[in-house]
Amino acid sequence: MAAINAYSYLAASGLVKTGPGVLHSITLSAAAATVTATVYDEVAGSGDVMLVLTSIVNDSKCAVLDVAFGVGCYVVLAGTGAKATVAFR
Repeated sequence: MAAINAYSYLAASGLVKTGPGVLHSITLSAAAATVTATVYDEVAGSGDVMLVLTSIVNDSKCAVLDVAFGVGCYVVLAGTGAKATVAFR
């Protein structure tokens, strides 16, 4: 496995990386509500879905993927207090 080159912390939906890369992992944290992160192979919040991850109240979920993306990596966070950390290269 190649080294992880970067991390992105998100407290709102956003673009993680433009262009080709590899999504290593995503950790999703929930506070007062159930939250969801939808990860797209795109530079906006639509297109090819790579992952949908849900975390319940006062919990965290982590998914290790090591999956390639071609267009970019965009994460849509839904739910009050959703936060995500994305590791990629």
